[in-house]
Amino acid sequence: MRLVLKSLAVSANALFLSMASMASAQTAPDVTAEKRASAQDVLTNAYTKVEVRHGLNLNMNRDSVGGVSPRMEVRPIIGTRLADGRLDLNVTFGAIKDSKSAEFKQRNPEIIAELNAFSSDNVSVLPFFDIFTPFAGKGTTGKMAVTATVKTREFSGRAGSVNLSASVEPGLETASRPGFAPVDNQVGRPGSEFGLVYNEETKVDQTVKRDPNISNEAVAAITFKPAGLTGVTASLSGFVDTEWLPKYEAVASEADASGVEVRKAGYSVTNATFNRVRLTWAVNDRVLLINDTLQYLDGVYEKRVDGKRWENVARLSYTLL
Repeated sequence: MRLVLKSLAVSANALFLSMASMASAQTAPDVTAEKRASAQDVLTNAYTKVEVRHGLNLNMNRDSVGGVSPRMEVRPIIGTRLADGRLDLNVTFGAIKDSKSAEFKQRNPEIIAELNAFSSDNVSVLPFFDIFTPFAGKGTTGKMAVTATVKTREFSGRAGSVNLSASVEPGLETASRPGFAPVDNQVGRPGSEFGLVYNEETKVDQTVKRDPNISNEAVAAITFKPAGLTGVTASLSGFVDTEWLPKYEAVASEADASGVEVRKAGYSVTNATFNRVRLTWAVNDRVLLINDTLQYLDGVYEKRVDGKRWENVARLSYTLL
């Protein structure tokens, strides 16, 4: 715990240390220096919480139920809030147990930095970094994105209040071990002659992926706050996730008649559509209960996960400090 807090403090201090203004001989005596974002600030604004999740997947075999897959997650979170609370830095650890294993498996530590760049009653802009650190031989993966949300004012009545919102989240996804991407081999020669790898399973040539994935998530939601139930909200959201994956082609090199050039040939596009019903209960300042029921759709776009049609995730979050 000391090592994690110390590392978090050093990183935040290195990234966000502000320059203090220096008073010159001509400066008026009532001018004061700006407050520094010191390691003490990081610790003073630190928080810790634990989140427990229980997930249940309903897997389908065509039109019949193929099986139910439960899983359990425990996620300790350590974070700090800087810049008057607008910047949130946190590290999430965790352990996962699914129906196929008898023991918990450690989850890659995840580092998230979120900046509340702009916020008003109707519009918010939230850029963030999300990094999965390497663990158990896995590489580091990272996502840089911006969430822009627009919402209406609340419409109130006897039953409660309602508002509508829409958001987009464009982003870039990279990995320290980028893996492979398919290559359209147009030169009529074995790919191994110019460094390609043949995938026996997909029966296509592959090359090391050199470009990041591009993604976007579009969401439309309606949120209801019932009257007389403090801290309770219900929402219905529709999601469209789109991902652009780089693809490549192998063609004869224009500079060398006997050579081959492997170059990017645009992107292949995949889509996923799903709905989510969320029930939230903020019991108090420390305890938060969230239950998500998700329906993955067929026919509108591709299924998000083959065979999975329904999922329920219940979360209990408790803030320690």
